[in-house]
Amino acid sequence: MSEPYPREGAPAPPRSTRWLRRWAVAMLAAWIVGILWIVMYYVDPAFPVLGEFGNWNLLIGFGLLLLGAVFGVFLLVALIMSARRRP
Repeated sequence: MSEPYPREGAPAPPRSTRWLRRWAVAMLAAWIVGILWIVMYYVDPAFPVLGEFGNWNLLIGFGLLLLGAVFGVFLLVALIMSARRRP
């Protein structure tokens, strides 16, 4: 039967960082898409999809940048919390 708590001298089991990588990828993707959205609107305002939104394209682009920042905050908090748990 296994012990409910690890012994003090036992090494901690490795933690999975796969979900942290997903947060980082989501953060970078939101930033890149947001910047590209704004740049494409300034380069060609009559682009088929972007032309329909008008100046709302700026709000959409900055909203994506803000979403990337929110993902970054979640990632930072998760990294801090996981670092505290390590012995």
